[in-house]
Amino acid sequence: ADKRGADVSAEDAQVWDNMTRAVLEIVSGFISFDPHEAAARALHLAETIPVADVIAAPEASKQEMELDRLGARMDYIQMALELAANIFTDEGASAEDAEKAESESEDTAEPADGNGSDDDMGNDEDEEDDDAEHEDDGDEGEADLEDRDADFDADDMNDVLCDEGAAKKETEEAVRQSVLGVFIDAIVPSLLRLAEPTVAMTCAAESARLASVAEDFAALNERALGCFNNFLLVIEESLKAWFRMHADRVDAWWRFLIGVAERLVGSAADADPAAADRRLRYMVLDRAIGCMWTLARGVGGEVPATPDQIEGLIFVCSTAPDHALRVKAVGVLGNIARRQPGHVDANRRIGLFLVDHVIAASLQANAQPGGTCAAVEPVAEALDLLFDIYGDMAYDYDEPVFVREKLLPRLRQMLAPMRSLCKTVDRRKHRSLRDRCDLATQNLRAFIEYKATERK
Repeated sequence: ADKRGADVSAEDAQVWDNMTRAVLEIVSGFISFDPHEAAARALHLAETIPVADVIAAPEASKQEMELDRLGARMDYIQMALELAANIFTDEGASAEDAEKAESESEDTAEPADGNGSDDDMGNDEDEEDDDAEHEDDGDEGEADLEDRDADFDADDMNDVLCDEGAAKKETEEAVRQSVLGVFIDAIVPSLLRLAEPTVAMTCAAESARLASVAEDFAALNERALGCFNNFLLVIEESLKAWFRMHADRVDAWWRFLIGVAERLVGSAADADPAAADRRLRYMVLDRAIGCMWTLARGVGGEVPATPDQIEGLIFVCSTAPDHALRVKAVGVLGNIARRQPGHVDANRRIGLFLVDHVIAASLQANAQPGGTCAAVEPVAEALDLLFDIYGDMAYDYDEPVFVREKLLPRLRQMLAPMRSLCKTVDRRKHRSLRDRCDLATQNLRAFIEYKATERK
């Protein structure tokens, strides 16, 4: 009975897998759309429709009908994107097979770095018992170890490397044959194309009709980026090995997202567009920064962020119109700061910004008479990131940044203001936020104690 049930379950899973593939192939064809060409056409149509009654201007009526058809198609594309995003999230991108292959790859690759996998950590107690049993073996044990090291020659290393390469190929093949592979090949390229801001973004304030066109194209950008972020989340949570195997794609996606953000923000001198344009820009920018945050987390901060790009993210964080976007910008910066070795200057710029401008400035605002600080989430996020960034004195940036810039005394000064900040959050209305703030304060106290004794 169990075997029969397992067969039925496997058959059902295969049927669902085939259906998902078919739907994604259909979605792929449906979202094949050039937003730039469509935006240019839509703006032309909107600008050439006269204000006069359409009965008196039949040509204008035709233009309006074409504009309506274009708007309807964009609505359908957004529906298709929502369907793809839901399938990808609910199905988990059929990443189970790929995740299994990743696990096998890590098991096979274990001898290459000698660190073992996370699963091996559960056996530490057994290993300690073994060590205790052989504690008195002395020189004989050391001699045996030297003999084993001598036996591990170049041929053995080649075998290990071959096994690791085979495991990586197995993971790659599992991904390629899964729904995840279909999504990567058939959906992602279209998502990136649909996510690119168009000329319509700057026309929202010119007229009601142009504002409608701008709104439609901004919504398309937002939906495409949201779908792309769902994809990145699945990779981050289930298949990080894929990121490691495709650093070229990670770099390309990072550059693409930076390009989107740069087009939306522009230079600091041009950072004050009309209110309608600004709202649409930040609506799409929020999604783009969210994708960057997921991507940076997924690769442990190892993205090709340049100093200018870091300054751009700091600008976004400083000028964000809401705390949701600021939290995301803080998250991107904090993950970039974790890069090592060789990124001390970037770490210093980000670390000092988080301490002085995200945390300290907010705490000072809260401490003013009658002042309140609603920016609890950015502060809590920044603190959590600092605990990770400077969690080990062995990091190459810890001594030149954390020690020399005297971050520990600064953090000590923040402890009391953090307690006051927590009290501004009503536990009855915002329980999860209050809990997070309390936890950040507790962790800050523990972190200060840890760093104070770490180098002694």
